[in-house]
Amino acid sequence: METVLANRDARRVLLHVNGLAPPGKADLLPHPGTTKGPAWALGMVRRLGFVQIDPICAIERAHHHILFSRNPSYKHEHLRRLLEQDRALFENWTHDAAILPVEAWPYWQHYMRRFKRYEIHAGYERYYSPAKPAHRSRVLKRIRVEGALRPRDVDIGVAEFGDKTFPRFSLSKLAMEYLWRTGPLAVAHRAGRQKVYDLAERVIPREQFEKSVTRAEYVDWAVRQSLLHLGFGTAAQIARCLDAVSREDAAAWCKRRLGRGVAELRVSGADGRPGSRVFALEDVLDALPRMPAAPKRLRLINPFDPLIHDRKRALAVFGFDYAIEIWVPASKRKYGYYVLPILEGDRFTGRLDAKVDRKAKRFDVLGLWWERGVKPSATRKRQLDTELQRLARFTGAEDVRFVKRKR
Repeated sequence: METVLANRDARRVLLHVNGLAPPGKADLLPHPGTTKGPAWALGMVRRLGFVQIDPICAIERAHHHILFSRNPSYKHEHLRRLLEQDRALFENWTHDAAILPVEAWPYWQHYMRRFKRYEIHAGYERYYSPAKPAHRSRVLKRIRVEGALRPRDVDIGVAEFGDKTFPRFSLSKLAMEYLWRTGPLAVAHRAGRQKVYDLAERVIPREQFEKSVTRAEYVDWAVRQSLLHLGFGTAAQIARCLDAVSREDAAAWCKRRLGRGVAELRVSGADGRPGSRVFALEDVLDALPRMPAAPKRLRLINPFDPLIHDRKRALAVFGFDYAIEIWVPASKRKYGYYVLPILEGDRFTGRLDAKVDRKAKRFDVLGLWWERGVKPSATRKRQLDTELQRLARFTGAEDVRFVKRKR
């Protein structure tokens, strides 16, 4: 008989593995064990597997907002300390730029080899092609002798692409990024938003830097971690989670373990119909009865939050049709440039378009839309106001204002 995971249980699993519900007695993932300080932030990054970095700062940088939405006591300096002083985290890539626990570094050597062969993001082969081995050698020699440097500190010329896709970049930027993406360099710290690179051996703690794992160990770790962080997923979703293995590797790994730690099932969608077949760890399903429900409080979720990164899954499980419209021309946007989903308990109840005016220290709400069937009750409005004030303070704004959007 085919196993079908009820929709309410699917939501419970997703909120649990994404750190948006209390751990309870069902925890299969690391948990901070505290509610304050850098220790909490480290525990949450470990729980999520990584947090995505995105340069857009219409409201707040994604990695900071993702953590703040899970704990209002989180401070920006917590992540900086973990990255630049404690060296408990490092920057690299998953499906996008990301911050990962340093324990992932030994496994990430295989990820970086995949990138070097352009098995990941194949289009980068052309992007990095102007940075020849000679350019990379010059950069490495400078850093080895002088210490950590920014691309602007090394002038080795400009790459001219001759088209609108990649018009021109400094060769030092391309060389340093390539060396970072493939392992010889690591981000030592940031000067503002600029990465400052050093030799990876001087940034990554020796215990992790010198540790090695086999490819089989890497695939086992990557698929298992992806399934834990996803809760359940298709082979394609597993592969995309960390971007660490191919879809074929993910499918083969799961199928070999069916009935021996891995289950195959369907998930009931928000519309009540069973969806596609997915894989899940049996431990996750066994722990389901012990997973606490998500708190009812209203939260504003970042567009790059792992809970909604897979837009199709968010629609299927939560019935929430969300798309980020950053790259959509202003005249064609349905909602706005940087729209935050509104999460209450285990359902999305609305969305809000906002922007922080940093000069005026003001948090401007440009639009608010409640989902169909959601009533903007007095209680709900008070909760939203509380969350807006909280997020505004985190961004440095001193006032929240609802303004009419300019067309």
